Amino acid sequence: MAKRNDSPLIKAKKDLWKIFSMFIRMRDCFAATGTLDNGFCCTCGRPKTYKTLQAGHFIPGREDSILFEPTCVHAQCYRCNVKRSGEWVKYYRFMERKYGLARIDYLMRLSEQKREIDIKWITSTALYYLHKIDELREAYARGQQGAKATAKA
Repeated sequence: MAKRNDSPLIKAKKDLWKIFSMFIRMRDCFAATGTLDNGFCCTCGRPKTYKTLQAGHFIPGREDSILFEPTCVHAQCYRCNVKRSGEWVKYYRFMERKYGLARIDYLMRLSEQKREIDIKWITSTALYYLHKIDELREAYARGQQGAKATAKA
């Protein structure tokens, strides 16, 4: 079977997904544990390592309008995200606690809109999330330095 050649747009989108997924998992690990290596699944609450977490969508589907919307994507374990199809009811409750009903309604409306993304948008969005990843790493490093200083005192 011949290997499928992806278009430049599809390849760029896949590359952006890798960066965005990294950001989501790092963001949620840092928020939950103060580290970049460990976090929790947003739906079952089980502790997981960064590497075993996935970036799971609140609203299923891979629509461009919400694919890279950070308030619609959170760290989930493989079991909840894939085996249990996102654990939608638990995810809904998580979203309600974290953001409230107005944000959920906004995301649902957004998911119904058509959005065309191009290479220029993908490139600028990738740069934005790479910058956000650097900010998380810097915040973590500052926290580590503060912890070392406190331990010495």
